[in-house]
Amino acid sequence: MKLSSNIKGYGYASVSAITFGTIPLFSIPVMEAGMQLPSVLIYRFAFGCLFMIAVLLWRKQSLHISWGDGLRIMFLALMYAISAVCLFGSYEYMPGGVATTLLFSYPVWTEILLILFFHERLTLRISLAIVLATAGVFFLGGIGQTEGIKSSMGVILAMSSGLLYAIYMVIFPHMRVSKLPALKVNFYIFFMAMLLLILYSNFTTGGIDRISDGSSLLSLILLGLVPTTVSNVTLVRSLTLIDSASVAILGAFEPLTAMAIGITLMGEPLTITVVIGLILIISSVLILITKGRRLPNPLHFLCQ
Repeated sequence: MKLSSNIKGYGYASVSAITFGTIPLFSIPVMEAGMQLPSVLIYRFAFGCLFMIAVLLWRKQSLHISWGDGLRIMFLALMYAISAVCLFGSYEYMPGGVATTLLFSYPVWTEILLILFFHERLTLRISLAIVLATAGVFFLGGIGQTEGIKSSMGVILAMSSGLLYAIYMVIFPHMRVSKLPALKVNFYIFFMAMLLLILYSNFTTGGIDRISDGSSLLSLILLGLVPTTVSNVTLVRSLTLIDSASVAILGAFEPLTAMAIGITLMGEPLTITVVIGLILIISSVLILITKGRRLPNPLHFLCQ
């Protein structure tokens, strides 16, 4: 049973990372068409909520949550919204592939947080997996490549997004709301994040932009479905089955997906550095999943 749960956890984490890696494919064309950052995120979460509420109603699942759980979800939504703003904001200063590479700092942040706050023991195997995955991602992005980076602000935003995403992944499994149905939790996280972003847009851009054409509408719908609904529901499921560090390392599939999309759909070249990055990432994943790893022993009462 434990082996089956681990396999499911690795599968959910992989699906989450792969679908999350499609964010630039659906978001950048809309931003290039003139829609401002807060509006893109608002539509992303709005369409995500529509997909989730449809499934919840079809399943006749109760939407009731307690006030305490609502406050905990509000905290998660705040972190998720800020992380998304930082990531999408970084696209304005650098190519999406480079931003995705920098976002992948979050497995390192995740392990640091687990060591500092949850007394995680850093093993040789998990260290090797982190090193190989991180090196693989930098090979995918091109080591030392700075072409297209307009400002150091883009680097700061992408790294900040990675840190916030790591905090989200570390604390969620140890919060009481992790015991609630994954779809319901994600619906409320996205709904509250959308409300926060509507407030943010009113102060920064003067409100929500209109969807200008059918192509942008389709991109926003897919943005709400693939890297939002599918990615986050599978992420929450994986965090209930395997540990946060393993989920973070499997996130190497995100830049791998972005690179595959670039090569197959956008005509980007398949270089030797890309091949090396692919081999390193696959090696890190194999090291991670071929041997069981004991879960950390967190101080559960901190988040109860």
